[in-house]
Amino acid sequence: MRFSVIFAVCLATASALFAAPAVTPKPEALPKTKAQVRTFANGLTVIVEEDHSAPVASVQVWCNTGSINESDWMGAGLSHILEHMLFKGTEKRKVGEIAKRIQDQGGYINAYTSFDRTVYWIDIPNTGVSEALDILSDAMMNSTLPKEEYDKEQEVIRREFAMGFDNPERMSQELMFSTIFRKSPYRNPVIGYLDVYNKLTRENVLTYYKERYVPNNLTFVVVGDVDAQKVFEQLDTFFADYPRRILKPVFIPEEPRQFGRREMNKEFPTDLTRLELAWRIPGLANADTPALDVLARVLGDGRSSPLYKEIRQKKGLAYEISSEAYTPADMGIFSVDAVTDPQNRKAVEDAVLDILAQIKEKGVSGEALEKARRTALSTQLSEWTTMRGKASDLGSNWLLTGNLDFCRDYLNALNKVTAEDLKRVARTYLTEDNFSVTSLNPLGSLAEKKSGDQEKTGGDIQCFELSNGLRLLVREDARLPLVSAVG
Repeated sequence: MRFSVIFAVCLATASALFAAPAVTPKPEALPKTKAQVRTFANGLTVIVEEDHSAPVASVQVWCNTGSINESDWMGAGLSHILEHMLFKGTEKRKVGEIAKRIQDQGGYINAYTSFDRTVYWIDIPNTGVSEALDILSDAMMNSTLPKEEYDKEQEVIRREFAMGFDNPERMSQELMFSTIFRKSPYRNPVIGYLDVYNKLTRENVLTYYKERYVPNNLTFVVVGDVDAQKVFEQLDTFFADYPRRILKPVFIPEEPRQFGRREMNKEFPTDLTRLELAWRIPGLANADTPALDVLARVLGDGRSSPLYKEIRQKKGLAYEISSEAYTPADMGIFSVDAVTDPQNRKAVEDAVLDILAQIKEKGVSGEALEKARRTALSTQLSEWTTMRGKASDLGSNWLLTGNLDFCRDYLNALNKVTAEDLKRVARTYLTEDNFSVTSLNPLGSLAEKKSGDQEKTGGDIQCFELSNGLRLLVREDARLPLVSAVG
């Protein structure tokens, strides 16, 4: 899974920029959004952008709640359960009716859950917009979570857990997040933990639904061939009977500062080692985030990047290697991800750190900077040239910053990043005190005898997770006939 912060601009502007692909896009030329925003008396926010270039629309509703908001049931995956359940039926729509109605209209319906949001959307021809609005409104306020469907979906989600347990990429990323974050709820997987999930009842889920799915915690975003005034009127009419509700405060602990290298290595039924080198970085709105975004692309995006050329191509140490910057609102992660043979794990780490040391000292070439900057801008423009993409951009901008034009501002900042900025942020954030190393390794590979200095100084730290969630960290060190245990 690759992480990114999503930004979008209109199709016409993107097309114009791609007319001259050899020239770096100039985001300062992008027009401000034409979207209209209204917040009703009950706190419901509605964002509409008319785009009559095609007879289609994307109708979305963003609930400002995700896995970090689950409070007393942290780690249960309540938000994810609701994503599965809200289209299963309402007080006026039977089980299966919602999906059938959308399909009959030629539309597509889906949803996703993240740490800080749950998003439901319907992409549909313009003739079905009114029904899409009615269906989403009804699902947000009147879902019944039918018991029979809840029981069925329980098994679907358990199968999703099982697939995750067998997926080395997913388990590697969960290990990285739980190592980097000690207090923050970002350390917990969005789907939750199976043992906590199994304790939930339908009543627990209903309670969470009624607490979080209230008008003042929802934002509707509609982009496409629509009449904005009609959209506002329809939603105002529907939600007139639903008052603003007091949201139960959710305590999100502040992540303490890291004061040294962290390392966690685990064994897993896989043939190759998945290595994650990661540093905590600021969140989305920080002034250094654009430079960190560009640095990640310079470092490990594509075959011309130093990670690929030096570590994969020249030294042959990794089968895959890349870097990225993941920046949600509060804090983020700068990571280098590699797939390698278990015996090459330390060599890959050393090679990555050597490349970073060179960047910190000498910087990067103007050509590398320009390519990374151009690629970042072009990728973000090209990936969001659809109604759904533009609606997602508006929803993300509003949820995270309250600024519908945040995309334009960010792209402007990205275009102004200099080589000196890259040196500065690398020296500031990619430090030993802020460094975490995690790896998922083939079974038995961590128990093998190490030679040389490592044998003298002790083995790797191994993590064993007990059935009740308790983590046991073990490091073998045969230098003295002593054992130390700390709880």
